[in-house]
Amino acid sequence: MWLFICQSRAIRSSRVINQTATEENIRCILFMIAAMAGFAIEDAVIKQLAYSMPVSQVLMLIGCGGVLTFGVTAMLTRVHLFSPEVTKPWFVVRTVSELASAIFFVIAIVYASLSVSSAILQATPLAVSLAAAIFLKQHVSGRQWILITIGFVGVLMVIQPGLDGFKPAALFAIVGVMFLALRDAITRAISVSIPAVAVSFWAFFALLMAGVVTIPFFADFSPLTLEHLSLLVVSTLAGTGAYFCVVMATRGGDVAVVAPFRYTRLLFALGLAVVFFDEEINAMMVLGSSLIIGSGIVMIASSGSSRKQTD
Repeated sequence: MWLFICQSRAIRSSRVINQTATEENIRCILFMIAAMAGFAIEDAVIKQLAYSMPVSQVLMLIGCGGVLTFGVTAMLTRVHLFSPEVTKPWFVVRTVSELASAIFFVIAIVYASLSVSSAILQATPLAVSLAAAIFLKQHVSGRQWILITIGFVGVLMVIQPGLDGFKPAALFAIVGVMFLALRDAITRAISVSIPAVAVSFWAFFALLMAGVVTIPFFADFSPLTLEHLSLLVVSTLAGTGAYFCVVMATRGGDVAVVAPFRYTRLLFALGLAVVFFDEEINAMMVLGSSLIIGSGIVMIASSGSSRKQTD
């Protein structure tokens, strides 16, 4: 009788744990989807703004919006933005990586296309694995090398070098992915030690600095109109909300379950590109995007499985 009672309690406890884990995964997935929608909207606004103002001005204005939003949020929630952690070398490197990725990715969005740049961006998880193998000397299995190769073949199919649809500016997106991979690798180490508001504040500070750094390379600033201000409000709401959501999404749940929903960003981006910018999506680009996403999901799933076995 006592054994039966103990078994019943164990079963109920296991069910509670599983239910809690499921609820946590759902919460993180919703955060991730919301973040990807916000990032796609922000990218579309950046491209629209760049039709009437230089890239440097766009970066500075959006960066200012984010800095003000998260600065005020930090004050209201009493979060310290200038904690000792933000002066450490790894956080400085992360901020510089954020700055560089913003410059190159925005140039790709503006001078190539939103759809192509967004598709290339999906190769970031594969680039993280490649960077870990080259720079951190982490072990990468034969299957992972195959997945990385397949993913970058997909990138070539999206860019389509040598064909009529090729735009050299799309290469800037690849450079941006490299810096994003470095940023994401460092983010894993600071996922708990620094509040999400602080991480988001410094990310938008990097965006602001990216605008300052690029001032000599673009045209003079343009006067702001009511249309510009309305777009900046949309961008600030979408960008700040997205960045906060992605930090929250990566602080819980099962990585193998939550991370694949990063790829919903491409769906949102393609929809915006077609509807608002009349961009054409050809069969080779769709196939290349599928290779990138497929290899990335398998990579994430295999990483999650190996992590569970280690645990």
